Amino acid sequence: MEILTLGEKIKLKRKEKNMTLKDLAGNRITPGQISLVESGKSNPSIDLLEYIAKRLGTELEYFLESEEKQASKVCEFYDGIAESSINDMNLVRAQESIEKGLHYAQKYNLPYFRGKFEMLMSMLKEMENNLEEAQQHCLTANAIFLKLQSVDDIVASFIHIGRITYAMGYVSTALNYFMQADNILNEYKHIDEFLKAQIFYYIALCHNKIGNVEQAIEYSLLARDRLKVLENKKQYGETLMILSISYGKENNIDEAIKYAKEASRIFRDVQNTKKIAEIESCLGEIFAKGGNYEESFLHLNKAVKLKEDIDDKTIVDTKFKICSNYIKQSNFDMGLNIIAEIEKDISDDDYASRIKCMKYLFNIYVKKEENNKAEKVLLNGIKFIENIDRKEDLADFYVLLGKFYYNTGEKQLAAKYMEKGIDIYKGMGLILKESI
Repeated sequence: MEILTLGEKIKLKRKEKNMTLKDLAGNRITPGQISLVESGKSNPSIDLLEYIAKRLGTELEYFLESEEKQASKVCEFYDGIAESSINDMNLVRAQESIEKGLHYAQKYNLPYFRGKFEMLMSMLKEMENNLEEAQQHCLTANAIFLKLQSVDDIVASFIHIGRITYAMGYVSTALNYFMQADNILNEYKHIDEFLKAQIFYYIALCHNKIGNVEQAIEYSLLARDRLKVLENKKQYGETLMILSISYGKENNIDEAIKYAKEASRIFRDVQNTKKIAEIESCLGEIFAKGGNYEESFLHLNKAVKLKEDIDDKTIVDTKFKICSNYIKQSNFDMGLNIIAEIEKDISDDDYASRIKCMKYLFNIYVKKEENNKAEKVLLNGIKFIENIDRKEDLADFYVLLGKFYYNTGEKQLAAKYMEKGIDIYKGMGLILKESI
C-alpha cells in the first residue's frame, strides 16, 4: 500500500481518466503548471484544486486528505490484519503486517499506531514463547500510551505486561503491574467493568501464588461478582478455582469444595475438558486434606482419565497426588506402583518429574524402613543430578542424604553431605529450605 502526495494523486487520477496534461489544463492553466503540481514543485490554491477536481470528476476531499491521514488508514488496515492473523495463529502473516504497519507509523509520526503495533508484536512474541522480547515490546507500548493518556490502552498494556511477567515467574512484579492498572482506572475515574474484572482476577491469581490467602480470597470475590454479571464464563470459572484453592490453603474444606464444584459446572457448560480435569485434580487434593481419601481417589482418578483422553502432560502431577494419598494411608506397595507408572509416562528430558519420582521413592523406602534402598535412591539421584547441572536440586539431595545419615547414626557422613548442600545454597543466595 502506498501513501500518495497531492501531485501523485492528481497524476494517478489523470492517468485513470486517460487524460493528457493538456486535457486536464483546459483553457484555465497551462500543461506546464499541471506538470509542476504533479511533480510537487508547485502547490495549487484551493480554487485551482477545485478546478482540477472538477475536471477529473473527483471529490475535492480526496485531494485534501493529508499523507498523515492516509497513513492512519493504512495503519488501521494493517492493525486489523495483524490482529486477525494472531487470532488465526498465522504468525508469519501477523509479523509481516505488524512490521509494515510499524513502518508507516514511524515514518508519518503516528505514536498511537506505533503503540498499537508494539502491543501486537508483544502478543506475537508471547505466542512464540519469547517472553523477554514480549515484555520489552509491551513496555514500549505502555510508555507511548501513558504519554497519550489513552486510558483503555494504558490499562490493557499494564495487564498484558503483568501476564507476561507472571509467566516469567516474577509474581510480585506482575502483581505490581496489575495494581498499577487498577490505580489508572481509579485515577481517571474510568468505568470499565470488563477491565476491572480482569484486573481483580489477576491480582487474586498473584496473591494465591505468593501465598497471601486473605487477599486472594478478597480479590477473587470482587472478580467473581463482576464476571458473573458480565457472563464471561471462562474467567468466571477460573476465578472460582482460585477461590477454591485459597479456601483449601486455609483448610476451609467446605468452601473449597463448593467453589471447585461450581467451577466444574461452569467449565462443563463451555466444554473445557482441560479445565474440568484440573478441577477434578484440585478436588482430589482438597478431599485428601480433609481426610476423605475415598472421595479424593474418586476425583483424582477422574482427572487421570480426562487427561489421558486429551493427552495432557500434567497427568503426572495428578498421579503424584494419588501416590501421596497411598503414602498417607501407609499403602506403600500401591505408592510404588504409581511411581513405576509415572516413570513410564515421563520423557527422558523431563528432569523435574524424574527427580520428584526419586524423592517419592526415598520417602516410601524410609517409611517402610528399607534404609538400604532409601540410601541407594539418594546416591543414584545425586549422580543423575550432577550430570544435568541442576544446582538447587543437587543441594536438596545432599541435605536429604545428610538428614538420612544423621537419623541412621552416621554422624560424619551426615555432616559431610549437609555441608555440601548448604554450601550450594549459600552460593546461590538461598537459605536452607524448610521442606527438605
